[in-house]
Amino acid sequence: MLTDDPRWRRALADPDAAAELLADPAARAEFMAAVAALQAEHDDLVLLHDSTLEHANEIEEQLAVKIEQVEALVVELELRNTFIRQVFGRHVTDEVVNTLLASPEGRQLGGERRTLTILISDLRGFSTLCEGLGPEQVVAILNIYLGAMADVIGEYRGSINEFIGDAILAVFGAPVPQDDHPERAVACAIAMQRAMGRVNAELAEHGLPALEMGIGVHTGEVVVGNIGSNRRAKYGVVGRHVNLTSRIESYTVGGQVLISESAARALGDRLRTRGCFEVRPKGVREPITIHDVTGVDGPFAIHMIEEAAEWRVLAEPQPLVFTALEGKDTGGQEFPALLVAHDERHNAELRVAASLPLRADLKLVLAALPGVDAYAKVVAAGPGRAVVRFTALPRALQELLDSLPARA
Repeated sequence: MLTDDPRWRRALADPDAAAELLADPAARAEFMAAVAALQAEHDDLVLLHDSTLEHANEIEEQLAVKIEQVEALVVELELRNTFIRQVFGRHVTDEVVNTLLASPEGRQLGGERRTLTILISDLRGFSTLCEGLGPEQVVAILNIYLGAMADVIGEYRGSINEFIGDAILAVFGAPVPQDDHPERAVACAIAMQRAMGRVNAELAEHGLPALEMGIGVHTGEVVVGNIGSNRRAKYGVVGRHVNLTSRIESYTVGGQVLISESAARALGDRLRTRGCFEVRPKGVREPITIHDVTGVDGPFAIHMIEEAAEWRVLAEPQPLVFTALEGKDTGGQEFPALLVAHDERHNAELRVAASLPLRADLKLVLAALPGVDAYAKVVAAGPGRAVVRFTALPRALQELLDSLPARA
């Protein structure tokens, strides 16, 4: 380069020295060659600049496209999560939804064994109740009832596993582990029964009939996880303890909460009951002990609302026949009885000749209403008498009982 030569450094710094040097033809040729080289280098740099700028513009355009795609994916993901929260969030708390969304393994098929507390509730006599109602009224009843129960279950951080018609299957202790899941479940069951007063008040405002509900609660080991296929799956629980909870619930009458011995042991001295009894459900090898719950003390302190009922002794006892139920079928043999009294809580006193075991399920037909079937469970029994709780009370029978004169 010219600047490497001392002569040219002096010439570039002094115009007179430059004129003197350029007077030499050889120096001029050397200078012109250097200028040409600089021009070529300049042209190369300009070309490189233009190429780099063009490439940078392409990168910027591609980056802008990628940014738009990422933003679109973020919006799509947020819409998906919002949809999941709206749909899945109807059954479980926000805490559960957040856990499943944040955990990739939470969305994979498969399950694990875990000790949970299961709650199953069911309306008493709902099928009979709906016989005189239109489909719109039936749906309205279910929406009011299930909506209120779902709110209560959410308050106690339970997870609704299934709506089965008018029945609810909920679990406590999954997906989010809870050390106190038995206590939460039993307290939740009591709160659900207490909430039935508000449910029936709302139903009455719409001219709809009142409801009664029974609840069974049990603690045991189940398989919990995402069950199904890659195309269709649900977060659920399976195992014999789910079936056992259903058996426990089947012994309830309206307004009652029955729990297993394992759930009772978990609550210890915080549990309040009317007592316990032993049963041998179908499919269970050994007898099980069931506790009739009235309340829970401690952190979840809540108790049943006990309402005294006034009995109406009929001036004229009403003759009827009853049949013992075996599962969903009747035993076939009919027995005569007299209905002598009833109260507003759907209890009735019968005069009977046959001995009736406690918790036996009966089908009753009054002579005054042939063809109208009523269903009841024996809640107390003694020589020549039995007290039953109607589990399905047809409107015609309710109207008849209300119209019969009482003894002074």
